[in-house]
Amino acid sequence: MKKPDIRRRRAAAASFLLDSLATSPSSPSRRVRHHSPPDERPHEEWRPLAGWGADYEVSSLGRVRKPAVTVARRNFGDQHYQALILRPYLRCGTPLVQLRLRPGRHRAIRVALLVAGAFLPPPPPGAVVVFRNGDPGDVRAANLDWSDPSTQGRR
Repeated sequence: MKKPDIRRRRAAAASFLLDSLATSPSSPSRRVRHHSPPDERPHEEWRPLAGWGADYEVSSLGRVRKPAVTVARRNFGDQHYQALILRPYLRCGTPLVQLRLRPGRHRAIRVALLVAGAFLPPPPPGAVVVFRNGDPGDVRAANLDWSDPSTQGRR
């Protein structure tokens, strides 16, 4: 007779735990999110990425986002998608983002190259991106510059 009682108590405890996690706004989600909702920051300018159409935008502070779009559906009316900030990840201390080439195919691109391409003048032939303060994690437009590969280590 004790087994059903134990099972009932375990089930009640599990349902209570799940309910408390579902209703708690501060509980972290176990799912990894690659996007975050947009927030406006002062003095931030957004420009479209060259070569990517209207699919992505980059900011002067080094953030990459997919802009808000409305897609017309034949049977269901209009579908609205909000703007999403892409979350960068670090590789060798440099932030990268995954940009979608086509369904199922993505490409990792350094955020510094995206920001430099959008906010700096066109680079001379063979130029590389350098960081004025020496920190490769600081990808603001004010911190980036074009330089020759031979003088890259001197900055």
